[in-house]
Amino acid sequence: MRQLYLAVALPKITYGVDIWYTPPSKPTGYKRNTGSSGVLQSLQKAQRIATLAITGTLRSSPNDYVDVHAGTYPMELALLKACHSAMVRILTLPDTHPLHQIIREAQRNPPAKHPSPLDTLIKKFDLQETKVEIIQPAVTLTHSNSRIATHIDKNREDSIISERLDTADFKVFSDGSGHDNGIGSAAILYEKNRHRPLRSLQAYLGTPDEHNTYEAEAAGALLALWLIRTTPETIGKRVSLYIDNQSIITALLTPKSTPAQYILNALRISAHNIGCNLSIKWISSHSKVKGNEDVDQKAKEAAEGRSSASANLPHLLRSPLPTSASALKQAYNAKIKRKWLAIWEASPRKIRIAQFGGTFPFSTFIKSLHLLTRQQSSIVLQLRCGHIPLNAYLHRINKSETDKCQACDVDRSGNSPPETVIHFVFDCPAHAIARAEFTDKLGRIDFHLSDIMTDTDRMKDLVTFVNRTRRFKLEA
Repeated sequence: MRQLYLAVALPKITYGVDIWYTPPSKPTGYKRNTGSSGVLQSLQKAQRIATLAITGTLRSSPNDYVDVHAGTYPMELALLKACHSAMVRILTLPDTHPLHQIIREAQRNPPAKHPSPLDTLIKKFDLQETKVEIIQPAVTLTHSNSRIATHIDKNREDSIISERLDTADFKVFSDGSGHDNGIGSAAILYEKNRHRPLRSLQAYLGTPDEHNTYEAEAAGALLALWLIRTTPETIGKRVSLYIDNQSIITALLTPKSTPAQYILNALRISAHNIGCNLSIKWISSHSKVKGNEDVDQKAKEAAEGRSSASANLPHLLRSPLPTSASALKQAYNAKIKRKWLAIWEASPRKIRIAQFGGTFPFSTFIKSLHLLTRQQSSIVLQLRCGHIPLNAYLHRINKSETDKCQACDVDRSGNSPPETVIHFVFDCPAHAIARAEFTDKLGRIDFHLSDIMTDTDRMKDLVTFVNRTRRFKLEA
C-alpha cells in the first residue's frame, strides 16, 4: 500500500505542483502565512487517508506519528521536494525548449512585483546564481552499432580473475570519490609488466552539493582516456580501461537523457576516436587489485582538493563544471530530511516513541513490519502509539465512561488501575494464562516493550498474546 501511494497516488497529487502551489511563508511584517496554505491543508487530509490505510492505526492517531511510521514525508515537505525537483528539471532544459529563455530570464531579472510561480520558487530555493547542467533529449539509432568494446563479468570474483589474466600492453584504472566534503576523480596508467604507474591524473570537481560520485566516475574515465591519448606509446597497442562502475560502461553503449550526460557524451566521442585497441572493462571496487586500490587513493586525494595542473587535464575539466542536477536534488533531499527531523524533535510523540529505541526515521523498525501480516503490524503500531481501544485511551477521547481496567478487582479504596498499554500487556491478572505463554517464549530478561519492538519474532509473539486475550475480539 505504501508503494502504491508513493508510486501512483503521490505523483498524481503533485503533478504540475510548480504551477499551482506556492509554499506557505511568513514575510517580515506579515501576521499570516502567504502561499497556498488552504491547498496544503486539503492535501494533508488526502495523505492522512492513505497513511492511516498503510499503517492500520486508529483514525485519531496523530499525523506526525502516522507519517513517520508509514515512511512518508509530511505533505508540506513532500510538496517542497516535488517543487524543487520540478525547478531543477526546468533548469536542465536545452535552449531549443520553449521554457529555456523564460527560466533564464527569471534567474537574471526577477520582477519586483507580481512574481510568477517560477520567480517565487527560484527565490525560495536560492537558484538565481546556479548554473545547472543541460540535459539534451537522447537520440539512439536502432541500426547503429557502437564501436566501443566493453566487458562486464558476472560477479566480483570473475572480474578480479579477468584482470589478473589480462595481457594488454597497457592498463588504465579510473575512479571517482566523495571524500572529506569534496568530489574528485583520478586515473592511473600502467605499462605491461611494470609495477609502478607510468602516469596519473587527478581532478577536483567540487562539493557534494554541486557534484556526486557518479559524475566523478564518468570524469575519472574521461581522465583515463586523456592519459591514453596523450601517451604516444599507446598508439596501436592493446589497452584495457578498468572502471568500477557498471552503469558508466552501460551508459556508453546506450545514450540516455540522464545527469552527467555531457560528460558521457565527451567520453563516448573520445573512446570512438582513440588511437589504440581499447577495451573498457568492469573491475569490482575494493578488490585488492593494485591499480584499483591506487586509483581509489588518488581519487580520495583529488576529493580533498589535490588536482593536476589545468593544462594537463582534458579540456572539459579545465574549468568548473556546471552543477549536477542529481547532486542538487540529493542535497535538497538531505535538507528535507533535516527539516523532518526538526519537526519530529518538537513533537510530543517523540518522548513516547523514544522508549522503544531506534533512531528517527525508524527505517529498521519499518522494514521489520514488512515481515508481519497487516493485522499484526496494525496491532503493533497501535500499541506503540498508545492510541488503541483500551479504556485509558478511550476515556481520554470521550469514548468510555472510565479509564479503569474493568477486568481487575477494586482495591481497598474502591479503585482499579487504569487500563494502559503497560497494564494490559504486563500486569492485568485477567490475561495471566496468555501472558504466561508469552513470557515462556520471550523469557523474563526480554520481557519489555523496548526489547519486543526491536525483534520481528517477538512482535509476532506480542500479537499472539493480544489475540489470545480476546480484548479486542480479534481472530487469532
